[in-house]
Amino acid sequence: MKNNQKNKVYGYVRGSNGAIDKDNQIDAISKIAKARSLDIEYIEDTVSSGKTYEQRKISKLIKQCIKGDTIIVAELSRFARNTEEMLMISRVCLEDGINLEILNPSLKFDDSIATKALITVMGLANEMERHFIKSRTKMSLARRKEEIADKGFFINKQGEKVYALGAKKGRYQALKLEPQAKQVLHYKSLGLNHTAISKLFKCSRITVDRFLKRYPIKKGVYIKNPPSIEAEIKKKNN
Repeated sequence: MKNNQKNKVYGYVRGSNGAIDKDNQIDAISKIAKARSLDIEYIEDTVSSGKTYEQRKISKLIKQCIKGDTIIVAELSRFARNTEEMLMISRVCLEDGINLEILNPSLKFDDSIATKALITVMGLANEMERHFIKSRTKMSLARRKEEIADKGFFINKQGEKVYALGAKKGRYQALKLEPQAKQVLHYKSLGLNHTAISKLFKCSRITVDRFLKRYPIKKGVYIKNPPSIEAEIKKKNN
């Protein structure tokens, strides 16, 4: 006999090595579904390093879920690219009352004290990871400066001689909410949280998170002005 399900259960599958990889994920989720007598609706996605979170099917899936729905994922690596993205997605699910379960490693995110504790620990781990990366980068730059001062150059990973520090600037990637920067500032001044703002703009909570991470607000103003506001200031001054 199957359980009476008021809410839906989704199996999120994201393949990278053809059909075999996806079949293995479906098989893992199917075993859990059979053991718990669950009806699973599978959502299949494809891997693309160029896709943002908003362009992936997991973003659309979370938007269509209602409170009490469950998303099951076979592999953590098929779900998020790094700890920071994992934290962002799990927080969105938690705020919207969506249960998230990852089979390998075994992780459950639901409305429980254990989940809140886990997210806190993961957040600390992410901050430590970022701190270590920054520390290693600073040490590496200091070492290269010493080599340039001593020998006049340093050898990069490609075995080439480099005579000055500096990296080529990458292509600037505009954020979805940049044209709405003034509205975002207004909504923040009203005390609205990121979830409420995302609903007003009909975008994901992560879209708002990323925008305000790049353009943080302090005391009612942007610390660094988004392009649309910068252009408006220049226009007034001309």
